[in-house]
Amino acid sequence: MTGMLRSYTREEAERTILKRVPLDEFDVTPGVLQSIEQLFGEALRPEQAVRRVIADIRERGDAAVKYWMKVIDRVDLQVLEVPDAEFERALEITSPEVIAAMRLAAERIEAFHRGQPLTSWFHPTPEGVLGQIVRPIRRVGVYVPGGTAPLPSSLLMSVIPAKVAGVQEIVVATPPGKDGKVAPVTLAAARIAGIETVYQLGGAQAIATLAYGTESVRPVDKIVGPGNLFVTLAKRQVYGAVGIDGLLGPTETMVIADEDADPAFVAADMLAQAEHDMLASAILVTTSAKLAEAVSMEVARQIEAL
Repeated sequence: MTGMLRSYTREEAERTILKRVPLDEFDVTPGVLQSIEQLFGEALRPEQAVRRVIADIRERGDAAVKYWMKVIDRVDLQVLEVPDAEFERALEITSPEVIAAMRLAAERIEAFHRGQPLTSWFHPTPEGVLGQIVRPIRRVGVYVPGGTAPLPSSLLMSVIPAKVAGVQEIVVATPPGKDGKVAPVTLAAARIAGIETVYQLGGAQAIATLAYGTESVRPVDKIVGPGNLFVTLAKRQVYGAVGIDGLLGPTETMVIADEDADPAFVAADMLAQAEHDMLASAILVTTSAKLAEAVSMEVARQIEAL
């Protein structure tokens, strides 16, 4: 294959890219392990590094959060919460086309989830009453990835269902960029979704802060939202002290296509997911060697424009 993708037979794929392993056995790259050793001063597995961050934040609160944000994200935070002025600036500098697209997306997401909620019901019997009571969770924390690229769609698709469900308190945590600020498009999406509070926190330190709270952040009852391997390991470690939606990362996407598929669409779907994380995987399953070659070439072409 001459393009950007590697081809596998079914048997090869089952032994390698399709093999299922536990999170703490995930085959991280040597570069990731080297980075952990540089940050922590010793060779640690990802789950060990995450455990250390969580324990420190539980013990030292805000001071530990700021320390780990400086060490891991190279951001010197003065406050954990994004100032109100940043939201106004975000709405001003985000293009009208993007604002309009996010408003349309928000309307469609809400319309879909309006048909989803379960309701309370009761059924009298001679012995008493059977049924269920459905109540919204009091306070939810939404994690929105942003280290590799801002993902305002993740914010909309996590926040809006919670609002439809009747959750009264929803806060967002998302990592700042290299400039030390949260991406304006993410803050604009937060305002469109009706969010007032965004914490400029990423990684395991964000999950620990939401789960256990600090001097300036009240703990939440449940944490939702996707993230990279470190976010997922942190969610697994805090589960029980707080609810979680699931263990959602790193991203894996599989496109199943035959010879009639449009190579440009297949490539775009794969690249949209591959950008989530250095450990993400995008897989095409096809019976057509011609399509596989065309998609590989299309991936190479589209990468140049991203």
